[in-house]
Amino acid sequence: MNIDSLAEKYQLNKTESQILAYMNDHRVELKNLGIREIAKKSFVSTATIINMAKKMNFTGYSELVFYISEFNLNQERLEKHDVVAAYGEPFLGLLKKYQEKNIMILGSGFSQNLANYFAEYLNLYGFRATSNSHLEFLRKSHKDDVLLIFISNSGNTGRISELAEIAQTNELESICFVGSDQSAISKTSTLSISTNTYSPSSHQDYYPQLFFGTVLIQFELLMSYTLQNLR
Repeated sequence: MNIDSLAEKYQLNKTESQILAYMNDHRVELKNLGIREIAKKSFVSTATIINMAKKMNFTGYSELVFYISEFNLNQERLEKHDVVAAYGEPFLGLLKKYQEKNIMILGSGFSQNLANYFAEYLNLYGFRATSNSHLEFLRKSHKDDVLLIFISNSGNTGRISELAEIAQTNELESICFVGSDQSAISKTSTLSISTNTYSPSSHQDYYPQLFFGTVLIQFELLMSYTLQNLR
């Protein structure tokens, strides 16, 4: 739990931040601790804790305890998920690096729909993202200003693959979501996240297209992890 972020969001004072930090540090036994015990350990009154809870839009102490306990339980579950365990830290590192810069998401066909969703999601949480192709962003002069995200089922999509190669040549960092980790785009990206669902048979009629749903789940899990740990 990011105490500093919560303190900023809810305008908590130093004392309230310390109370929240104490509760978070004792989250394992928190449900068995009463408000009077927390107040005593934090050297404050019970009224101070109740007011803090209401400041954070909770009805009272019990709801605050539930939030802290469930938040950390969900965090533990998230960290155990395969995609977060494999890609969580490098994904977080890149998103943090470009938090105040530009992010361009590129896809074609059905992948364009995912690109649009990614951009809307990122913008909602304060990133500067676009799913429109601005080729000037691929210039070497932007190598420290733009993060690229490529989405491709085959990982060899003609135009997207070309743009990925240009990005690599011009030393721009990139993340790719691809169906195969042996694909061309995967090999040119800074961070390659593969669903390993692509098959040459994917183009046959009625073949299940698992890539798009899997990528959406991967993105949601990685963004949840990132937003919880972003500083």
